[in-house]
Amino acid sequence: MCDDHALILDALGVALSEEGHDVVKTRSPQEAIDAVREHQPQVCLLDAHYPEGSGIEAIAEIRAASPETKVVLFSGDASLQVVTGAIAAGAAGFVRKDRPLRELLEAIATAARGQLAIDPSLLQDSLRARDHGDDQLWMLNFLTDREWQVLRCIVDGLSTVQIAKMLQVRPSTARTHVQNVLAKLGVHSRLQASALVAAHARHVPWPAHVRASSF
Repeated sequence: MCDDHALILDALGVALSEEGHDVVKTRSPQEAIDAVREHQPQVCLLDAHYPEGSGIEAIAEIRAASPETKVVLFSGDASLQVVTGAIAAGAAGFVRKDRPLRELLEAIATAARGQLAIDPSLLQDSLRARDHGDDQLWMLNFLTDREWQVLRCIVDGLSTVQIAKMLQVRPSTARTHVQNVLAKLGVHSRLQASALVAAHARHVPWPAHVRASSF
């Protein structure tokens, strides 16, 4: 976990330790990056703002240092700009600092399972935060590399089992990826996701790693 306020860092560290978590405490984004690289944790709790810089800007480096580590933003700033920026950077969750400890524990567990740990209404508010005019595909900017692969599978009509086989993951993991994609697109079903992509097929910015794959 990373926070520049010693009281929060120490108190929360004790609380998480008592819940059975092994905790490594850091006080700056760079310290967090270094600690993640060394310890390869399941989850990194990260504040949004530090005297030394932005926690959001550190998310990409944390993910590069430990691809399996899930970043959960834990911040007093729940503005749409912060939440949107965190999701776009690849955060696996967001929890406000004024929420009960149980909500933070639930977010940690949810993120560790590979699910998006954020209140659905907050997620949708963040995705609709700006006026995007006629650009109905702008939310695709929030997809991770893995989620682009999953979207390709969805468009190709693959089942959960087939997606799992294609990505070489368990069906439960594939199901979680699908749910994350649907949540980010703001749709409720695979059919709606496919219809959205089909309606704007010429303008979908498929990443090179997806186009060049075997999908």
